[in-house]
Amino acid sequence: MDIIYDNPNEDIIERLLKIRQIDNFDSFLNPSFSNSWIDPYKLNDFEKAINRIQKAISNNEKIIIFGDYDVDGITASYLLYIFISKFLNYKKISIRLPNRLTDGYGIKDFHLDQIKELGVNLVITVDNGITSIKEAEYAKSIGLDLIITDHHKALNKIPPADAVVNPQISPNYQFKGIAGVGVAFKIVSVLMSKYFKKNSTKQKIIQYLMPIVAIGTVSDCVPLLEENRLFVKMGLNYINNGYQIPSSLTNFLKYLNINQQVNTFHIGFMLGPRLNAGGRMQSPYDSLNCLLFSGDKQLQHLDSLEKLNNERRQTQENVLKKAEQIIEKDKKILFAASEELHEGIVGIVAGRITEKYNKPSAIFNIKQDEGVAVASLRGPEYFSVIDMLNYVGEYLERYGGHKQAGGLTVKLENLEKVQKLLEEYSNNTIKEEDLKKPIKIDTPIYQNEINKEKLSQIDSFAPFGEGNPEPIFLINQIVFNNIEKVGKNGNGHLKAYASMNGTNFPVLFWGKGENLDFLQTQKPTDLIGKVKKDNYNGGFFIDGIDKVD
Repeated sequence: MDIIYDNPNEDIIERLLKIRQIDNFDSFLNPSFSNSWIDPYKLNDFEKAINRIQKAISNNEKIIIFGDYDVDGITASYLLYIFISKFLNYKKISIRLPNRLTDGYGIKDFHLDQIKELGVNLVITVDNGITSIKEAEYAKSIGLDLIITDHHKALNKIPPADAVVNPQISPNYQFKGIAGVGVAFKIVSVLMSKYFKKNSTKQKIIQYLMPIVAIGTVSDCVPLLEENRLFVKMGLNYINNGYQIPSSLTNFLKYLNINQQVNTFHIGFMLGPRLNAGGRMQSPYDSLNCLLFSGDKQLQHLDSLEKLNNERRQTQENVLKKAEQIIEKDKKILFAASEELHEGIVGIVAGRITEKYNKPSAIFNIKQDEGVAVASLRGPEYFSVIDMLNYVGEYLERYGGHKQAGGLTVKLENLEKVQKLLEEYSNNTIKEEDLKKPIKIDTPIYQNEINKEKLSQIDSFAPFGEGNPEPIFLINQIVFNNIEKVGKNGNGHLKAYASMNGTNFPVLFWGKGENLDFLQTQKPTDLIGKVKKDNYNGGFFIDGIDKVD
């Protein structure tokens, strides 16, 4: 148990800001375009990209947006398409998405051939392309103009496209954390300023599109700081407060029976998994069409996604069990490779294994008929997956990713060599102390702070997510009373009231209903948990994580 910061002479908000090393309190707590927005022209090749898109529209050229099969790629594709087709009323534009199971990640030469045959002049990638060096060369050779917009790490060489817009290769763009949908919104924001002069019109467009930016940003697990915090906080505000947002999104929320204030939990655990399910299990077009269509046509795709998401859950459970049987838990990197490990699920499973064991993982789907293995890799906070991939890059067919997540394709003849090198890198990089995973407590809560006025201030730190997790608190010397089982069949969870020197407050321990003895003690104990708003009864409760006797 590690306490990050403790100073009883400071206010709880002051302590939390110091823990997060926030210098500009106002821009963090109240992000706005005036204090958080970065000039898009600081992005590499940005002006070239804008000029080429404008030229295509002026010359009535065909444009294809080439996206990705995950939520970030789907929302980025939707964003750019809807802005150009709906708000600019330009109809010679369409979306192409790769099939994860048959095409793999990113744009390929055969995609470019098919696109060329359609008479397309300009291809714009979103959320992919930064590692597509050969494909960019091929596009040039067949007379296709290519704009790459991406947010992933670049390799040693930049693709020779007409423009490459990516914060990772933009030295003047100080925040590297925006998602692919954030990069796409940067393009939209400048096109909007060029085509519309009325602020009221621009504001309506932002209100319509920002919820989509928020969904893609949260789902891609990028840090919810700086510009991302602006995107998500603003997007949630537009969803929750009666602004004109896409009717497809309103219907999606109703379909999922989300009839309360939407927050990052609903995006991360309800909307996101369903939008991802199409690309994982079958085709990403069901996911895209859930955003593009309304009414009966949308309902067909929503039903399809719900079915695919249920299949995904079952497949995930099976793949996780299989992977757990294969991994050697004493090693510093955990490998599993098999034809039985579904390619659409290996990323989730890698994430679960890394979370459980606090070690990097690489889960491979073997494709004997193609002579390759495709893997998803995940790493704990202390580890860089992309640095490890660079270490073995010469033996890979393709690879890419971020600090804590990546993917690769390797020929089966090189698989053993690659696994040995990944293990070598991990053994040389990971220290024994890295493998320990103590609960990190932000700060204690003192008795004078256990009241609605003080604890409601914690809400100002939302939206919570990657880079800005919900604070974890320690409350010392409390006694539990009125303990009861609640939830499913009356025994799913434990609910109690905690008393601290006469101050009483509710506590809920999820999934502990079978263990009533867990809280039955007359001795004072220390409580570890998160502060949650009670949306039904008002006030707050403590979401219990553990107790320390």
